[in-house]
Amino acid sequence: MDDRLNPVAQFCTDLRVHWQASGRDLPSIARDVRISRTQLYAILNGEIKRPPDFAALVRPFLLACGATEAELADWRRRHDVLVGVHQGLAQQSRLRPAPPNLLPAVSGGFVGRTSLLAALDTAASPAVVTGPPGVGKTALVLHWAYGRAAAFPDGRLYADLRGYARDGALDPADVIRGFLDALGVPAREIPPDPAAQAARFRSLAADRRLLVVLDNARDADQVRPLLAGGSGVRTVVTSRNPLTALVADYAATPVVVGLPTEAEAVELVRSRLAGSADDSAAADAVAACGRLPMALALIAARVRQTGFPLATAAAELRQAGSRSHHDLRTVFSWSYAAVSPPAARLFRLLGLPAGADIAADAAAALADVHDAGASLDELVQAGLLVEHRPHRYLLHDLLRDYAREQAQATDTDAERRAALTRLLDHYTSTAHEADRVLNPIRPPIPLPVPPPPDSRRPDYQTALTWLKAERAVLLATLRQARDDGLDRHAWQLGWALDTFLYEEHRWHDEGAAWAVALRAATASMDDAAAAHAHRFLGAVAGRLDRFAEAYAHMHDSMRLCRAAGDRRGEAETEFVLSYVCFLQDDITTALAHAERSLELWAGLSDLAWTGRAANGVGLYHAFRGDAPAAIRLFQRAADLQHEAGDVANEAVSRDNLGKAHHALGAYPAAVEQFDTAGDLARQLGDPVLEAQTAHHAGDAYQALGDHATARERWEHAYKLLTDAGHPMANDVARKLAAPQPGDAAGAAGE
Repeated sequence: MDDRLNPVAQFCTDLRVHWQASGRDLPSIARDVRISRTQLYAILNGEIKRPPDFAALVRPFLLACGATEAELADWRRRHDVLVGVHQGLAQQSRLRPAPPNLLPAVSGGFVGRTSLLAALDTAASPAVVTGPPGVGKTALVLHWAYGRAAAFPDGRLYADLRGYARDGALDPADVIRGFLDALGVPAREIPPDPAAQAARFRSLAADRRLLVVLDNARDADQVRPLLAGGSGVRTVVTSRNPLTALVADYAATPVVVGLPTEAEAVELVRSRLAGSADDSAAADAVAACGRLPMALALIAARVRQTGFPLATAAAELRQAGSRSHHDLRTVFSWSYAAVSPPAARLFRLLGLPAGADIAADAAAALADVHDAGASLDELVQAGLLVEHRPHRYLLHDLLRDYAREQAQATDTDAERRAALTRLLDHYTSTAHEADRVLNPIRPPIPLPVPPPPDSRRPDYQTALTWLKAERAVLLATLRQARDDGLDRHAWQLGWALDTFLYEEHRWHDEGAAWAVALRAATASMDDAAAAHAHRFLGAVAGRLDRFAEAYAHMHDSMRLCRAAGDRRGEAETEFVLSYVCFLQDDITTALAHAERSLELWAGLSDLAWTGRAANGVGLYHAFRGDAPAAIRLFQRAADLQHEAGDVANEAVSRDNLGKAHHALGAYPAAVEQFDTAGDLARQLGDPVLEAQTAHHAGDAYQALGDHATARERWEHAYKLLTDAGHPMANDVARKLAAPQPGDAAGAAGE
């Protein structure tokens, strides 16, 4: 750590300055303090990790250097502050997240496969586990991974590559980004270029003892970007294909999974029935299922669920027509026919959505019920569904295809479309409410299905957690909405995801979402929505330094707005265009477009938007170093927003007004604005905005020389940000850890 950010090292440096000012030689001081010269050198050079003991070392050292009683008291106070900061930093270190474990939960028992487990133990990395669907590849690898977890103390990463999914295999770039998140890389430190992200992942993995499980791969091309070197990295890939190219190019070890032996299959059935089946009945069931583990799991689930004897279930299955492990569909139909009508309907509907999995509340929306818990539990007990994370469920690829076929055969087109529409309404409404928490100053869009009047908006951490958990599902659903002609949902869901994808630096996802939104808006002949999509595609392209593309989108947006006589759209396009110019470091042109936006909004007599535009103009004046002009614009913005009742944006404008006063050295005026902004943020119930204003107020008090109040405000900001899980907490923590100017008064006076 830089000594300027290490409070112990800084304290030791100040002790060294104090000694040098005393004029005494170090050996004699070491004798007075009764420690060795080597120890004293180490302390004064900042080579210690904990604060030195005050009574045993610091006080005798200061007395040997000729310190007065007043100076001793000041150093005592400084030492107390140091101990508090050091303990706080130590606690932060203890609270660091544990190494990631992304392995999904395993269901049911696991028996046998001894030779395959041994092969995984000795296999070189990468190991390629192959075999037909339903033969137990994933179960084998997960059982092995959990049993060898101690060998990978730096983490166990897992990704379902969805190689055979109906809506397309997972992009390796998405997997890498997920791994970087799991390894604790802050979003703002993740480079936007996918190749650079892959390089960052490889460099992080190189010195770690890490397990990487890549499940359900389509082909070698999907796997190659995910392979990381390092002697401690083990990569295990599963696939229905042999992945010969990986074996040839990377000397991968092939592990071929076939059907279990008859004895293993019998033991598998018995393990899932807790000893309630005799060997003869189990052997009959094994024969009926052709020894296929997936079919055996389903027949065991049927027995557990119904209480029927295993022999009866095996006879039913034989009668249904199953002859071999290739005839899984007979087993599926047999299990499906046994569940209750509500569970059977939910199972069919679960085959319709595009996402990899589904949460319990989304399943309820899909089925148009208040609570789908009972049906979900029934499907899990029947072996037709897996709860792979708490309250998150998935279907095996083969079962998903079967469920979709049953829905097409049983439910009408209108019923299936209504189910998907309900799910999209749920996702769009929930994402919209989460966006309003993350970005309260953003004008909302009207939704056809607003949230219930008695619903409560989530807090920041809840909103962020939901968006992170649902991100991949929401993007898949967005594409499905476009493909199924649900155009309104497509562009509205793209809108709702924008803030989250931006703050997470998922700019490629953000661009993809707006591209879908644009196609949907164009298909629905909604020029206003298309212009909106062009605006945000321009912003995303600017963030990725693709400015020719950015300006082309802005041109198209302006063209659509002017052709429709849409002055509001034109004003908003000017506003976003100023941001694109700002991204290109062209502040002068950015200011000109912001001023044009302000002029248009003022002419439209829209108080809230005029306030936003005035705030934007003020920001560009501030960036140019013209604080007096910025103050005039920020004050105008705050007054307009106050009149419009736009509390969130007024808080932001007053926070900016405080920063402009701070830049001029008018610290009391800055504090007044920060406090007003903080009151507004509390009125909104927005802890992140309140923390931001408290943080800035602390800076102003620090400039005034009131270090105690500065620390109090920073501590308040730090608590709010930590509770919200916001990365800005790290910035405040550094200020709390750094020595304060007033703490050095004793040393500086020597």
